[in-house]
Amino acid sequence: MHPLTDIGVVWGDDGVTAIIFLEGVKKYSNDPYPPGAIKKLLDSIRMFLDGCEVDFDLSVLDFGGCTEYQRRVLDVVSSIPRGSTLTYSEVAARAGGSPRSAAGALSRNPFPLVIPCHRVIRSDGNAGGYQGGIKLKKRLLEMEGVSLDGQ
Repeated sequence: MHPLTDIGVVWGDDGVTAIIFLEGVKKYSNDPYPPGAIKKLLDSIRMFLDGCEVDFDLSVLDFGGCTEYQRRVLDVVSSIPRGSTLTYSEVAARAGGSPRSAAGALSRNPFPLVIPCHRVIRSDGNAGGYQGGIKLKKRLLEMEGVSLDGQ
């Protein structure tokens, strides 16, 4: 739990399968003893939410539930540096799809924050959508020094 937002991390034998925003979730469990690599990821997420620059270890993520195209989109987005953004069109061009398909792939990002889909914005400079809510997306971008021109 963090003052900015509550998240849950779901993992299995092959690694982290999802990171979810718990806004509106009534009941969830919190295993106090996650495996070492998962604990390290949780600590990194907390540091990120505290405003620190973090280099997430993507090797603990299990992309098995992603389509090939979604994986390409997530690979593009994972390379966006802190303090920078790409538009949905730019992500789509790099991943080999349309802006709408890129937005759809990001709306199902199983690893928000770690795969920083909050760094993808609309071509008009507006925030666009975010599974954690627009308010959180704007706050995360502000923490990273990004001001949105379209806002």
